[in-house]
Amino acid sequence: MGLGVLIKGMAVKLFAFFCIFCLVLASLPVLPALAQEEAYPLIFGKKPETEEPVLELWMDEEEYVVRPGECLWDIAENLWGEGARYTDILEKNKNMITNEDLIYPGMSLKTAGRGYIVRKDAKYGGVQMGEYSMDMPGGWTAGVISLGDAYANFALSGNGISGIACLIQDKRQETEADVQDWQKAAEKIQKYAEENYPGKVSDLTFEHYGMENDEAVCLYSFTYRADLADYEMDGVFACRVCVGMKLTEHIQAQFVGYAVDYDIESCVRYVTASFEEHTQGYDLDEFTVSDSNMAISPESPWELEGMFNSFAWIDEFFTALIKRAAGIEPEKSPKENLVDKMTRTGK
Repeated sequence: MGLGVLIKGMAVKLFAFFCIFCLVLASLPVLPALAQEEAYPLIFGKKPETEEPVLELWMDEEEYVVRPGECLWDIAENLWGEGARYTDILEKNKNMITNEDLIYPGMSLKTAGRGYIVRKDAKYGGVQMGEYSMDMPGGWTAGVISLGDAYANFALSGNGISGIACLIQDKRQETEADVQDWQKAAEKIQKYAEENYPGKVSDLTFEHYGMENDEAVCLYSFTYRADLADYEMDGVFACRVCVGMKLTEHIQAQFVGYAVDYDIESCVRYVTASFEEHTQGYDLDEFTVSDSNMAISPESPWELEGMFNSFAWIDEFFTALIKRAAGIEPEKSPKENLVDKMTRTGK
């Protein structure tokens, strides 16, 4: 049995009900609904032959040891499915290779694989906000998430239990430092999860990519679990969470995605990589996106000061959701009351 909800009786209906209605639609663009949620795989090897635009992500550098009889064309073809990309190897090893026809077995070369994501939904326009834009997954909608103390006033929602809370801010020096040493940041994230959410957070994985214009994309993913016996129900709730961050020249864009029975990693990776800043026509000395009143809470402090603490947000969101499914009705927060009022009045 995959990730999902193992609850019996009316609890299943309540769980689905509250998950669907926790996202209230706002005035952001809404795309045409599709029958099924799309998948956005990261494709390695040869660049896909398609009329759709393609995102290109560069892997971290790795060492490749030349084997007997290989030339640079052979190596590029083995790594990426395109021999013509041997020039990428030349560029990364220009201090070592003076003649492209003279390489020898045992030589250690720096290589960096590339992955591609087909922008299936770019044609719909996605989210356009003046200073920035990003693709929206097919069939998803934009709005507000509010449940318990978990709140995000800019979020994307898919079918069933799936959503992405978004936080767009001016780039911070602390964030840039963490992204530049992503391995060290990953160790801090791993340690924090083990110390603060034992039994709830597991299966942590990390990804790091480069893109054009020296932009960086970082992701970490984990499984979130809750024992429903704590709420007098049977079974275990489990979902997959993926957190993406992209740093452009002036902006840091963070995305906290969650889903049951859907590849949220590929979805968040796609949305994160598609994010672009637009500075044309702006005075760069005064350029900012931090005055847009975008908010996501609770904001729980942790060692990575420049990054949003996704663990606290996910825990609060699903704790409130499970309590409601169990019939444990906590007092509504002021933010929830405001969202309810907006829903009733249509404002």
